[in-house]
Amino acid sequence: MGTNKRYDVYAEPLSEIAEAAERQPRPISIPEDVVRASGRRRDEPQPVPVMVHVPVQVAYTDVQLVDGEALAWTTGGLVLIRYVPEGSRSPIHVWVAGNLVHRK
Repeated sequence: MGTNKRYDVYAEPLSEIAEAAERQPRPISIPEDVVRASGRRRDEPQPVPVMVHVPVQVAYTDVQLVDGEALAWTTGGLVLIRYVPEGSRSPIHVWVAGNLVHRK
């Protein structure tokens, strides 16, 4: 039986795309049930510019310092952050511990 080599043209580019997608940092947010258990939420009337250390997962969990906006706090010390990851156009929303957030 013969082989059909034309499919080999797609194999390498597709694997490169998949590998690049796997290497994109994925933000790790505090789970919603933990956020709810941390106390009453207070939303800000206007987003507050902040610098925040966001835990991200690449092949392992790492932390990046990013520019973002604080949107809400809980009485238990958690903060809802919005930021746009490098190389992306869409904002990400993550809950982080309040001691990771610093006003600009």
